[in-house]
Amino acid sequence: MAHQFGQNRQLDAQWLALTERVSTAGARWLDSLFSAFPSPTALLESAGSRDGQDVVAALRRELELSAPITLPSALRRGAPLWLVTTQHAEYPPLLAECEDRPPFLFVRGRLESLLEQSLSVVGTRKPSLGGRRATADLVTAAVVGDRSIVSGLALGIDGIAHDVAVRSGGTSIAVLPCGIDRTYPQRHAALAEQLTRRGAIVSEFPLGTPPRKHHFHRRNRTLSGFSVATLVVEAGRPSGTLLTASAAADQGRDVLTLPWSIYHSGAAGCRYLLSDGAVLIQSAEDLLSHLGVTRDTVTAEPPPDEPLFTQQAEGPSLASSATEPDQQALLTLLGAETHTVEACAIALGWQMERCLSGLVALEVAGKVARASHGYCALP
Repeated sequence: MAHQFGQNRQLDAQWLALTERVSTAGARWLDSLFSAFPSPTALLESAGSRDGQDVVAALRRELELSAPITLPSALRRGAPLWLVTTQHAEYPPLLAECEDRPPFLFVRGRLESLLEQSLSVVGTRKPSLGGRRATADLVTAAVVGDRSIVSGLALGIDGIAHDVAVRSGGTSIAVLPCGIDRTYPQRHAALAEQLTRRGAIVSEFPLGTPPRKHHFHRRNRTLSGFSVATLVVEAGRPSGTLLTASAAADQGRDVLTLPWSIYHSGAAGCRYLLSDGAVLIQSAEDLLSHLGVTRDTVTAEPPPDEPLFTQQAEGPSLASSATEPDQQALLTLLGAETHTVEACAIALGWQMERCLSGLVALEVAGKVARASHGYCALP
C-alpha cells in the first residue's frame, strides 16, 4: 500500500528525506533503491555489508537523523497526501512501462484514480472559441466513454479539459511541474481543489519545489505516460504542447489531433502533427472509436440547455449600446472562425442580448460579417 502522510511523523520525515535525494542520486538510482528497499524502514534495517555502497550508507545515516516534519496546513486540512513508488500497486500501470518513469509520485486526492483508463489532453494557453468548443465536446465524449482526463492544469486547453471532465461527472488528474503543496498556476487553485475530490493532483517533485523551466519537460513526459493516447486540441508551432506530443510518440503512445484551417495560425502545430503521422480526429465518434469505446456502451447525451435569451432583437439601439471593451473581446474570441451568437455568449458568459449588440456594432463598423452559420471577423 502507498504511504499516506500524517499517520507516522517519523516515517513521513524518512520518506521525504529519501525522495529529496532524487536531485542528487538520479531517478534511475532511486528507482533501483525502491526495488531493493521498498520503504525507509527496510533500508534502515538492512545490513551495512550487504549493499557495499557508500551513498546508501550515507543515506541510511541521513534517514536516522531525519527530524519529524510538519505538513503544510492546507494539506492537513484537505485531501489525503500519498507517496506512490514504482513498487506500489497504485502506481499508474501505463506510466510504469515507460523507461523514463519517475521513481515516485506525490498524490493528493483519490489514489484509485491513478489506475483508471485515461486520455491525456493538452493544448494552447490561448485557445480560440473553436478550440474551447472542441475541448468541451471531445472531453465530454471521453468521459461518457468512461475515460479519465489527464492534463497539466495550465491556463487554456488544460484547464478547460479538467473543468469539463469534472462538470461531466468524470475523473480528472492534473500533473504539476512543482510540489503538490503549491498550485501552479495560482489562478487554478479552486479547480485544483475540485480535482482532489473528483480525481487527483500528482507531482514527481518533492514538497516545497517551485515550478522551474526544466521541470515542464519532465512533467510533460509524465503527463503523456499516463495514457494510451494524447489528444492535442489546439497548438502553435513551436510550443510546449508539441513537446508533450513528442514525448507521447517517444513512449510509443498515439498522438491525436484536429484538422484546423490553414488560416488558423494558432493551430499550426496540429497541422504539423498530422503531416508527421498523428491520428486525425474530426468528431467525438472518431475519438471514441480510437479509444475502443463502442456506441452501445455510451449512454445518451443529456438534452441541450435552454437558450440564454429567446428573442433576438436587432437594430441601431443594439449597435449603439455595445461598449468598446465588449467589441474587442468578441473580435479576440472570433479569430479566423465563424461562430453563432449562442456560442459566443456561452464562451464569454454573457447574456445573448449583450453579445448580439456587440456583434451588430462590429458589423456596422465593418469589422465582422454575418455568414450563414453566424459571424466571422473580417481581415
